[in-house]
Formats: sequence, structure tokens, C-alpha cells
Amino acid sequence: MNRITWVDNLRGIGVLVVILLHCVIAVNGNVGHFAPLISVLDPLLIPVFLGLVFFVSGLFVDAGLRKGLGPFINNKIQTILYPFIVWIVVYGGLKILFSSMANNPQSPLNVIAMHLSGGGDITWFLHSLFFFFLAIIVLRYLPFWLVIPGCLLLSYLLPEFSADGMFASFDNAHINKSINLFIFFYVGDQLVRRQFDVPKLAENSMLVLLSLASVILFVSLNMLSEHPPSHVLLAALALLSIPVFVWISLKVNSRLVHYVGVNSIVFYLSHYLVIQFFSKIVKLHTQSLWIQDLLFILAFAAAMILPWTLCLLRQRGWFNFLFTLKSPSRVKVAKPV
Repeated sequence: MNRITWVDNLRGIGVLVVILLHCVIAVNGNVGHFAPLISVLDPLLIPVFLGLVFFVSGLFVDAGLRKGLGPFINNKIQTILYPFIVWIVVYGGLKILFSSMANNPQSPLNVIAMHLSGGGDITWFLHSLFFFFLAIIVLRYLPFWLVIPGCLLLSYLLPEFSADGMFASFDNAHINKSINLFIFFYVGDQLVRRQFDVPKLAENSMLVLLSLASVILFVSLNMLSEHPPSHVLLAALALLSIPVFVWISLKVNSRLVHYVGVNSIVFYLSHYLVIQFFSKIVKLHTQSLWIQDLLFILAFAAAMILPWTLCLLRQRGWFNFLFTLKSPSRVKVAKPV
């Protein structure tokens, strides 16, 4: 397995978990016998699995900057800022449409402000990633003992957006969480910049066991603790989770996981259209756990099929404009599973 394969696997694992947990929304929380799995994965979603996706992005900062600052920024405008704007139009438009259908119309200005502040249901990831790539230009030269504690302190002290303000969104603490996630991005860049062999580090048995223990403790604290766990402790445990998931990505041999990782931007941005369709239009309701299982699987399958279809169409040069400003000939899409 080459080094790029494990990176794509790690990205694929993160995106697949995102899609799986978003399917909970599609079935209005009725997940049947999948409830134990969801209860374990849910607290790990943003601080760990999405953190891993940011970690992977950080691994490519050094290579990008070696091409020059101008090409580096231009590339991020074409591949991150541009699709961010495109999908603001898509999901912002849907939010306005659905709110009107529910006789609770939202102001277009508020919807736009929410997305531009990084509070969009799905576009927040691109918002954070674009600013991470800008911030890392300067912050990568600062020592970790200054950057990491500084991010933790800022994310803890920064006030949330007002629930009554124009920037209010599904999560008014999204800026705080993004600052925490920047740590993953920063660590990924630092490991490459300091020429660490990440796969080799992940083969260290003691480090992997420590990392696994941190994941178990993280889940336990979130599920069993009566009071919110320490902000710093959870951040430390989330960072310590990296080695075990890198180890998993080195061992996994799945064409599906790799395919999703290679085409992560398509799967991440487009799967939520299916989630919106099920939750707002279909509205699946049943008391039978077995039927709930079937509907959950159906929602997951549909949320995978749409992005997969778009990937196939991109190979033919169609719909590329939804994801990048780069010409279709420069898009590398993995062969279909």
C-alpha cells in the first residue's frame, strides 16, 4: 500500500461516518437496531472524524506552499472557496424553500449571513477549511506549545453567536468548534513539515494502544458523565485518537472506502441533498424497529448512490462546475467500485 492510499482511506473513513450519522436526520432519529452504533459514533463525529479529515488536509500544506504562495492561494480559491459559494446557493436556496413550505419563511439575508459566517449545515466545512489554509501560512511557523493552547483558549473564551442574531444557525458555537478543529489541521502540517513518517509512527503498538484507550475514554466521558467533560481533556483525547485511525487506514483494504476518500468533496457536499429529501419530503415514520432498520439502510444507500452517480458523470465531463473551477481534464476520479 502506498502512502497516498492510506491518506485516501483515512479521508474516506471520516466522510463515510459523516454520511452515516447524517442519515439519522433522514429518518428523523428512528434508527432502529442501529441505535447502539449511533450512540458510540455520534460524540466522535465533529471532534474526531471531521478532525481526521482536517488532519489529512493539513498533510498537503507543505507540498502546496512549495509551488509558491500565489499558486497555493489560487488553488484554494478554485477548489474550496468556489464550491463553497456554489453550495451556499444550493443549500441556502433549499433552506429558504423548505422554510416557506413549512409556513415559517426565513429571511434570505439571514440565510446568506449564516452561511457566510460558517454556519451552513454542510458548507461550514469548506468555510473553515479555506480559512485554515490561509491561517496556516503564518501559524505554521509558530511553536506547537503556543498554537495549540492558544486555539484551546480562544475556542473556550470566544462567545457563541446570539440565537436571535442574523448569524444564528444550527450550531451557534460553530466558530468555537472550528478553532478546535484547526489543531488537527495544524498537527497534520507540522508532522509533514518536520518530516515525520506518519505511517511508521502509527505502527508503534504502544502508541496505537494509547490512542485506542483515548477513543474509548472519549466516548465513555460523553455517554456516561453527568456533567460536561473538561474542554481541554476532550481536545487532548481527540488529538490522541489520530494514531489508531491512521493505523486502521493502513490496514483497511476496501475499494469503497478508498473511492469515497478519493472523491470526498463530491460525497461530502452532495449526500446531504438526499438527507434533505428524506427528512423534508418523504418524512419516514414507523414504530417497527425492523422497518426503521430498513429505512435507515435505504437512506444510507441513497445518500451514497447520488454522489457515486455524480462521480461517474464527472468522468464524462459533466457537473464538474459544482465542485471546482479547474478544467475537467485536471480532475482525477477513481475508477468506480
